[in-house]
Amino acid sequence: MRDWMFLAGLLCMLPFAIRNRPAAYLLWGWTAILAPNYYLYGFMHDFRFNLTAALIALGGLLFAREKKPDIKLTLPMILIGVFTLHTILSALLGYPDNPFNERLGVQFFKTTLFCLSMALFVSNRTHLHALALMLALGLGFHGVVEGLKVISSGGVHRVQGLPTTMMSDNNHFGVAMVMVVPLLYYLYQQSARRWVRWSALVGLGLTVTTIFGTQSRGGMVALAAVAMWFLITARRKLVAVALLITAATLVVNFGPESWFDRINSIGDAERDSSFMGRVAAWKISTAIALENPILGGGFHALQVQRVWETFKYSQGLLGFVATPEPDLRAKAAHSIYFEIMGDMGFVGLALFLSILGCAFVARIQIGQMVKTGPPSLIWATDLANALMLSLVAYCIGGAAVSLGYLEIPYMLVMMMEILRQTVARTIRSPQPERGIR
Repeated sequence: MRDWMFLAGLLCMLPFAIRNRPAAYLLWGWTAILAPNYYLYGFMHDFRFNLTAALIALGGLLFAREKKPDIKLTLPMILIGVFTLHTILSALLGYPDNPFNERLGVQFFKTTLFCLSMALFVSNRTHLHALALMLALGLGFHGVVEGLKVISSGGVHRVQGLPTTMMSDNNHFGVAMVMVVPLLYYLYQQSARRWVRWSALVGLGLTVTTIFGTQSRGGMVALAAVAMWFLITARRKLVAVALLITAATLVVNFGPESWFDRINSIGDAERDSSFMGRVAAWKISTAIALENPILGGGFHALQVQRVWETFKYSQGLLGFVATPEPDLRAKAAHSIYFEIMGDMGFVGLALFLSILGCAFVARIQIGQMVKTGPPSLIWATDLANALMLSLVAYCIGGAAVSLGYLEIPYMLVMMMEILRQTVARTIRSPQPERGIR
């Protein structure tokens, strides 16, 4: 029954996607983030939703009669393109017999193709709002479903993540859920229809519940950082304070004991074998980067058993930190920074950090332009803050998880750049804009 319902919904969306290029692009991104195959068990389980949507979007772009938009190459686009080429070279020239190179290489190429194509489909406020809505519906759907499970179980349900995706681990899933929280609040702020605003607020609450349900320490640290920054930058301070107090009250009164035990271990890192095991993995990542400073060892080189055994006693750049005996079996890097360093070398890490840095620079530029622009640009400030907070969550939460190739941060970087260009055009030639429905 579920498969038939999803097929019916997909058939309803296809005509809009075929006739409308931005709609096709949204469907392309939504099927990537939602991972619908995870929820289907019948004849639709193996259907290539994302590939179908991508072909419709790119085909519509190639065969459309209307004039294609003029694309101006910007620094974020160039950096993402160069980083993509760098990952391809790393996969080709890294350590042989690495099973991750082909799978992750193809997956990351699809991610950057989607991001670099964004400027061909997204060019104004309505498109940006729709893209934020797409991310919220894709990621927020998981947050709502799992949040309802946590509530119905009285807080006992432990959220594990989505198998077959990059969010398969509870820690990965927790960080990804924190990233969608600012976007849900943006929709609450800027949607004109009351039911949309309240739906976004309910989705926000359930997503936060899901983050608690993951019992992810990295997710909770990221959520705390986002909450503090949100409190500082929010235009509606009373609403922000009310939301934070409500969330804190619910956690204190209804949070399970296992959650408090998990969070209390954050302050005892030196005696936490899990954390010190991650530091040991970071040592090995730096050792791989020192051996291969330009291209690194290839995708998830640390998780290749032969590479792990070669470097497991190397101290790398963190020899001053005492760590336990490395595990016999290869482990993940457990950090976006050390993951990229070991996989792509110091050059790859510099490109990765530069891509993220472009978004924060663009946020500053947007703030400066909005100050001199018309009051109607307040929406741009709200969206820029939401995108920035999502990236802050990624940068902080990602310090303890292997999510260097997750598609969401690269989407957010491109959205910030297109938002910057949109604000600049609006200031040069201001036009009245209708409210977002």
